[in-house]
Amino acid sequence: MPTARINGIDIAYETYGDGYPLVLAHGYMASKEMWDAQTGPFMERYRVVVYDARGHGESEAPPTDDAGYTIEMLVDDQRALMQHLGIERAFAGGLSLGGMIAMRFALTHPAMVRALLLCDTSPGMNTAGQWAANRQLMEGVIRTQGVGAVMRGLYSQRAASMGIQRAEQAPAGILDFVQRLDTMRPDGFLGVARAAGEAASVLDRLGEIAAPTLIVTGDGDFFRGASEEMAERIAGARFVLINGSFHGTCLWQPEKFTSAVLDFLADVEAERPVAGREER
Repeated sequence: MPTARINGIDIAYETYGDGYPLVLAHGYMASKEMWDAQTGPFMERYRVVVYDARGHGESEAPPTDDAGYTIEMLVDDQRALMQHLGIERAFAGGLSLGGMIAMRFALTHPAMVRALLLCDTSPGMNTAGQWAANRQLMEGVIRTQGVGAVMRGLYSQRAASMGIQRAEQAPAGILDFVQRLDTMRPDGFLGVARAAGEAASVLDRLGEIAAPTLIVTGDGDFFRGASEEMAERIAGARFVLINGSFHGTCLWQPEKFTSAVLDFLADVEAERPVAGREER
């Protein structure tokens, strides 16, 4: 597994294919394997870069209170990784937490973004107060029971709200994601939760984004409203609603998600207009 020493920690990553760079950031509690269903189709046309954000997967997880757990550092980790790989400009995107990284990356380093992919995400979580109020309890539970056990319990409770009778009936990608939660370290879980919660919303800055932008969300995703609002703020954005999907659309509906991204990027490369709304 290749790693790069970035901002004082080791970041794990993988690259696939030889085309124009496509850099993807995963969601909170996930890892670069979240993109497994997309890697094959994407690498036929692009040089795909997936990586584990700090505190996740095979990247280092500094102690929870480390100053490196900020949304700004997560953005800079991606910049430094691209620099390490010799990538000056790329298609950049992410899902959930990864989308928060991607949109801030586009705002901070606009010259490095040829097109932007924002998937099941929000311009800000606004949960800093909730984090502060519940931190001690959350930390005690997570460190005692482990990330996997706690989150599997929550997924089981929510199974019916996601249209399935039992958690075991979820799509394969979701089951793989839940299984990998056993490998997430408490420091990463808690540190990145704080970073996301404390991140100021960039909703009022989205009008600054000039790169062609794709906004994808599931019809049952809890960030659907935020995605609708982002589409109104980013001029010329394409909004795609994926039916039969909850949070983590690339896992719930991988074929629909993949085709939406590939169609969008094909239009960008052909310099065709991308604005519009559609359902799949």
